[in-house]
Amino acid sequence: MRWRLGLAIVLLAAGAACSTQDTAQNAAGGQLFARGIDQITDLYIEPVSGQKLVFVGAKNLAKLDPRLSVTVGGDVRDRDQVTLAYDGIAIANSPVPPGIDGRDGGDMVAALVAAAKKASPHIAALPQEKIDQAVFDGMTGALDRFSRYAPPEEARDQRAARDGFGGIGVTLETTSNDFSITSVAEQGPAARAGIRAGDKIVAINGVAVAGRHAGDIVHQLRGPIGSIVGLTIERPGGAGTRELRIERALVVAPTVTYARDGNIAVFKVASFNQSTTQRLTEGIIEAQRQAGGRLAGIVIDLRGNPGGLLDQAVSLSDLFIAKGPIIATVGRHPASHQYFAATGHSIAPSTPLVVLINGGSASASEIVAAALQDIGRAVVVGSSSYGKGTVQTVMRLPNDGELTLTWARLVTPSGYYLQQHGVVPTLCTSGLGDGDAALDAATRPGAASAAADPSRPRASLDDPSWSALRRACPAQQTSPALDLKVAERVLSDPARYTAALDVIHAKNVSALSPAPAAGALTASGAGLSSSPR
Repeated sequence: MRWRLGLAIVLLAAGAACSTQDTAQNAAGGQLFARGIDQITDLYIEPVSGQKLVFVGAKNLAKLDPRLSVTVGGDVRDRDQVTLAYDGIAIANSPVPPGIDGRDGGDMVAALVAAAKKASPHIAALPQEKIDQAVFDGMTGALDRFSRYAPPEEARDQRAARDGFGGIGVTLETTSNDFSITSVAEQGPAARAGIRAGDKIVAINGVAVAGRHAGDIVHQLRGPIGSIVGLTIERPGGAGTRELRIERALVVAPTVTYARDGNIAVFKVASFNQSTTQRLTEGIIEAQRQAGGRLAGIVIDLRGNPGGLLDQAVSLSDLFIAKGPIIATVGRHPASHQYFAATGHSIAPSTPLVVLINGGSASASEIVAAALQDIGRAVVVGSSSYGKGTVQTVMRLPNDGELTLTWARLVTPSGYYLQQHGVVPTLCTSGLGDGDAALDAATRPGAASAAADPSRPRASLDDPSWSALRRACPAQQTSPALDLKVAERVLSDPARYTAALDVIHAKNVSALSPAPAAGALTASGAGLSSSPR
């Protein structure tokens, strides 16, 4: 095989000539790995060389067969090479120069994969997706823990969760032998067809579902928007079964639920997908209508919310902010420098607001909590958040898989990094129990000072000070009823609410800036999605 820049891989053991199919697979593999190497070296938040990615990707092949080994290095004159061995006998080696680019690196990894398949019957029998995943797991394993590779099937599920999918709008609960519908989306295809919660799916397109894997059933219910799926439905207590033909439509998983406590509206936001801000907007408008224009307050419950799309975190924050900054991102790539501010289109700019967080609140949910806390728009209640203050960009690969790469850090309106610091609530409920005494302790005058440290702006804190601040209100994964009780008491007492807002906002006013330094950040947008994950 000939290589650009004169690179060559030397096969040290005899093998059969490549078939046309093998050649095609090698070419496809080369393109796939080249794309991954190019994206990582270009976009990842820290510099990483193509050479390192070739080395770590190739070394991970050894995990597929214990008889295979991969070593990096050589003699004193040639340190930059990779050698593949099977049962201790070298079968291939190749020089890997420090400046190798994605095209050469991708071709080199593909050639090493081909050599491994020829030598190892076990690797040769594996699906190509398993081999691709081993290589990419090696590459992303050299990055941070939020950067990862998703094979095609998993990537399709991730895209469906973010952007929606063609489906019928039902949620299933599975047992060992049947598939019961637990909920039906309002106005969705299933609802229009007369399907109700409690109905059971007996067959899909004439094929019985009993005993089949739940993932297979979910994927069979999904399909292109506008396509038809045939269902056999059984209703408990009904006579026999019904045959339905349902046209699939765009389904976006609901992430917002609404409850009302007197004149206080409580919204639980489970994650951030493409419909989150729209669903919350609709919920707020409905809550205002129900309250007859006398809504006393809004609670946004972000406890356990792992994050999601960056643009949705920004647009959700924008619902409550008349003007001012929301979040900034900074990274190595020029397009990662972005600044987001309120658009002036808020729908609830002055309604009293409380945000609930805990140790499971991460990423996009921390953007919302920090933005609303920093500018004095909301009282934050609960325990310290997770501290996941990086942004991931998701890149689609030629095999339909996805590469998720960390490419920016989040900077709050008051100027501190969210990464590792997270959001420390204004009113802390960590370890307080759930009785009246706990409620009094969390809401009494001055109770916020231990967690909020009012003497210093948070942007001025060094790492030891941040550690001390988080220790004062340790993160917890639970969602105690006390949090909501605190929110309700604060919202029912305007003086208490104003005092709690001032604890954080007063010391941050001087740090807040309506715009970044000239030329420092842009609102160019780069198709980002923040991850929890």
